[in-house]
Amino acid sequence: MADPVSPCRIAFFFMLFLGALLLTPWTGHAQQQGQGQGRGQGLGQGESQEPPVLFTADTLDYDDKLMTVTARGNVELSQNDRVLRADLVTYNQKTDQVTATGNIVLVEPSGEVVFADYVELTGDLRDGFIDQLRVLLTDNSRLAANSARRIGGTRKEMNQAVYSPCDLCAKDPTRPPLWQLKARKVVHDEETKDLVYEDAVMEIAGFPVAYMPYFSHPDPTVDRRSGVLVPRLGFSDDLGAVFGLPYYYTFSPQNDMTLEPIYMSEEGEMLLGEYRHRFYFGEVTLAGSIGYLDEREVGRETGDKVAKGHIDSEGIFHLTDRWRAGFDVERVSDRTYLKRYRLDSRDVLTSRVYAERFAPMAYTSVASYSFQGLRSFDVDEQMPLVAPYAQHRMRTAPDPNGSYFTLDATALSLTREIGADSRRISFLSGWHLPYYAPSGEIYSLSATVQTDLYSVDDLVDPSNPNRDLSGETGRVFPQVSLGWRYPFVRDVGSVRQLVEPIVNFVASPNGSNPDDIANEDSQALIFDATNLFRSNRYSGTDRVSSGTRVDYGMNFGLYGDGGGQSSLFLGQSYRLREDSTYDRGTGLEDNFSDYVGRLQISPSRYFDLVYRFRLDHESLDITRNELSLYGGPQRFRVNLNYVKLPEQPETPEFGQREEISGGFVSQIDRNWRFGTRLVREMGDDAGMREVQATLAYADECLLIGVSYRKTFTNDVGLEPDNSIFFRIEFKNLGAIGSNQSLF
Repeated sequence: MADPVSPCRIAFFFMLFLGALLLTPWTGHAQQQGQGQGRGQGLGQGESQEPPVLFTADTLDYDDKLMTVTARGNVELSQNDRVLRADLVTYNQKTDQVTATGNIVLVEPSGEVVFADYVELTGDLRDGFIDQLRVLLTDNSRLAANSARRIGGTRKEMNQAVYSPCDLCAKDPTRPPLWQLKARKVVHDEETKDLVYEDAVMEIAGFPVAYMPYFSHPDPTVDRRSGVLVPRLGFSDDLGAVFGLPYYYTFSPQNDMTLEPIYMSEEGEMLLGEYRHRFYFGEVTLAGSIGYLDEREVGRETGDKVAKGHIDSEGIFHLTDRWRAGFDVERVSDRTYLKRYRLDSRDVLTSRVYAERFAPMAYTSVASYSFQGLRSFDVDEQMPLVAPYAQHRMRTAPDPNGSYFTLDATALSLTREIGADSRRISFLSGWHLPYYAPSGEIYSLSATVQTDLYSVDDLVDPSNPNRDLSGETGRVFPQVSLGWRYPFVRDVGSVRQLVEPIVNFVASPNGSNPDDIANEDSQALIFDATNLFRSNRYSGTDRVSSGTRVDYGMNFGLYGDGGGQSSLFLGQSYRLREDSTYDRGTGLEDNFSDYVGRLQISPSRYFDLVYRFRLDHESLDITRNELSLYGGPQRFRVNLNYVKLPEQPETPEFGQREEISGGFVSQIDRNWRFGTRLVREMGDDAGMREVQATLAYADECLLIGVSYRKTFTNDVGLEPDNSIFFRIEFKNLGAIGSNQSLF
């Protein structure tokens, strides 16, 4: 609350106004006669540098004998967007004292409103008294005090004060707010920007629940201040009671640090830390943890304590208006460390150093990458080091015919301690021409050439796993594609119907993926409706979609004037020649591919369904399922996700995967909310993976929530676990409990 008592501001208005009267006695004389309503404008502009004070009053009197100036009836003074209203304002020249009485209201430029019954100030504005103070802050919080005094110009002392950000009960405003803070004395130090409470009592629903002989916090004008943050509180079967107390320290406006010691009764101690520093040309964040924790061997505790930790840091530096550089460092001591201590859920950590350039029609970058796998089948010595990886992408502006050229150039070097090493230089250049026919047909013509040079060491020969391939190789891969689509649209009442056939013809050489080219960036091919018409269905450069083929499909759509829509796409691909370009299980291995489709139904904002599928082209069996559904109003919204993925030869470690997850969030009433989430593995390894439930209460000034989670994961250092965490947050004062969001 910025200057909640505001006696100096009230006096400032009074003194400017009354000083202007003394400098212009003819104005005071005219008002002294009591001839109707008095108005003044531009007062005090002589030698004063202050803006003019505008005022109105029903009457204005000047007493020569008592040397007092009195304004009565609907008194209003304004300056610099500040407005003061009162029934009576008096200035005594002898005592140099200003008083205001009756319905005093001061509106600040910030929106803060101060109410009082009586104000008395000295002429130097440094000391004063205000009776029955009431302040409405900009966030609708309220502060009230029986009396307040300003001392020395920088200190305000409020007696018998009450503070609360809670709204009063509309049916019975006399009822106590949900929570409030009462204190015998509240001091606002404007120099240190602190609010200090003495003999403070926290009341909830009118009942005292906590007493604090001394309590302080920064005033709202402070954006950053060193101090204790939200404590972490919870319990789990595996970790025991969990308590963390973060402390935030600010060194300067440009850098700060947060340290959080965490105690786990069944595990040990840990320290989390984060340091942030912002420069005029960039910023750096250094974060991580270190702990003295129980040692485990194959999931069994040895009884000893060992040091463990992780680092998660980043930096970015803007070198010029187009060049920037940066780094990301992600490392962990143990594979399951992050998940066990609820720090992160990622499966792979990526560290990199990079520099990149942005231009209107081009992008250039040079980077190095290092990876750490956290899955059970990952082997550190087999994780690649990519240094460097350079790429340059550009396109020209369209010519008068609409055609343009593109160029993608990449170069990389990849090494491993165990496994294949490879080096690559690749150029993909292309010419593209989109065309929109007057009849409504849409054509797209592209011609590309991909040129690759490779050097490999210790590459396993796919045809003979006992033999390694080494040496240099390359390829030149030209490709031409022609696309056509024709959207047919008609309106039927309030619904617009769409039928759109799509055909794409692609011609390129067969057999353009020799065994002596290492496959590093194109291992996982997911064939679905999103890449049916792509020239190269692989995500990377090492593999290309060779051969001649025809892709075809049909779009159906219904679009309502009210915003609802439904659409269905179904498509397939035909290759003129069957070869080994695609592995079994991809859906592309035969001349005729599997059918791919996408169904989306969104009749209103209360229902949204997206279903992606793949059907075997011979048996029509479903080989791939992805379902995502969200439905219901805000008061009860459900979600359901189902995934069934076949095993692919490129990623045998994953096997066939089938999973269903879902839950709901219910807005029980205006303040209460309840939500659940379930994750279950299907198929051969059927079983629950996770169960979570959360109950929370939230209003304009208070949040209370409790979250329960049960996990069923078994891994080295991870066991099935029950945990419960809660959070209580008082607006403007702080919070206790989990530092993670409840929903």
